[in-house]
Amino acid sequence: MKYNFDEITDRRSTNCEKYDKCAEVFGTEDIIPLWVADMDFKVAEPILDALRARTEHRIFGYTFQGESYFDSIIKWQKRRNGWTIEKDWIMHCPGVVPGLNFAVQALTYKGDKVVIMPPVYHPFFTAATDNNRILVESNLKHDGLDYFIDYDDLNKKLKNAKLLIFCNPHNPVGRVWKRDELEKVAELCIKHETIIVSDEVHSDLIFAPHRHIPVATLSSEIADLCLTFFAPSKTFNIAGFATAVAVASNKTIHNAFGSIIKKLHLTDGNISGTTALEAAYSHGEEWLEQMLEYISANAKFVVDFFEKNIPQIKTKHPESTFLQWIDFSALNLTQNKLVEFLIKNAKVGLNDGTSFSETEGTGFMRLNLACSRFIIEKALNQILAAYNNLQLP
Repeated sequence: MKYNFDEITDRRSTNCEKYDKCAEVFGTEDIIPLWVADMDFKVAEPILDALRARTEHRIFGYTFQGESYFDSIIKWQKRRNGWTIEKDWIMHCPGVVPGLNFAVQALTYKGDKVVIMPPVYHPFFTAATDNNRILVESNLKHDGLDYFIDYDDLNKKLKNAKLLIFCNPHNPVGRVWKRDELEKVAELCIKHETIIVSDEVHSDLIFAPHRHIPVATLSSEIADLCLTFFAPSKTFNIAGFATAVAVASNKTIHNAFGSIIKKLHLTDGNISGTTALEAAYSHGEEWLEQMLEYISANAKFVVDFFEKNIPQIKTKHPESTFLQWIDFSALNLTQNKLVEFLIKNAKVGLNDGTSFSETEGTGFMRLNLACSRFIIEKALNQILAAYNNLQLP
């Protein structure tokens, strides 16, 4: 079937974080919110059909994940990424962010070093600091438009580090790491005996010609150091069901992580999340491919708009994710003034770049592309109008 991603659905007054927390986050409700990383798109019909059928049963007692649940995960990864997963490697997790925290608790001790690579998703920072681990930052290199791994610095930072929390693909910069890049990271982790916790939640959101490569598929040696997270949450806009997947082939890593899930009685998940995951991975591909095409066109629209109207503002089409990393630094505004300009003058709510790194995120903002083209165009025109009235320093 053909899905309509131009359709606008009013999400206000549904306890929707993206819309109903605007006043709390931005100080006003009079704003176009393009921040929280969920979509304004209605989910695929097969997911709705499965949820309706489960709801019509009218009994919601204790449940567990059946064979079809595991089968849908295994087949999805094999079909999409060529990754052969065994059922015994799979663990349920109530979201990737809780999983990162459980991983830090399970695989490190207080005072251990945890390495991240900013600018990066802000829960990577707190997964270390909130658990009394030593946060070590190995910043990505930026050539003015693209980002690359600083292997020399990473080599230094991994010394005596117990854990690397790795973003693959990368949020917010949108990189899909190539095989040779991943192999260099893997070599360093093997050298330093550092476990890789790989956040691959955006791995289904890849734009051609790029291809996602799960870190654990590089070799059996690196798989032995890996704990991988992925989920249908970003892919199919079902984050509200709090259902993610953790995979580890190494029994020590698997058992350490799994023990926390068991102690907290989180192993069985929830009925809706299990139902939605299975339907998404089994029948959601048609919706996904159409959605990616629409998002890609949105990203191109943003690039073309700034190139034509405000060339000082730099951005590129992301290789992955429905999030666009935008460089406003040529406007020579302080970060506070930049945020104020976008909120008060343009009336657009983006993610502040410094939430991804106080230093590497200065001058940057993150824009959510997962909405109607009409909304994207309206937001950009408001930025243009505000820019035309801006008295630059």
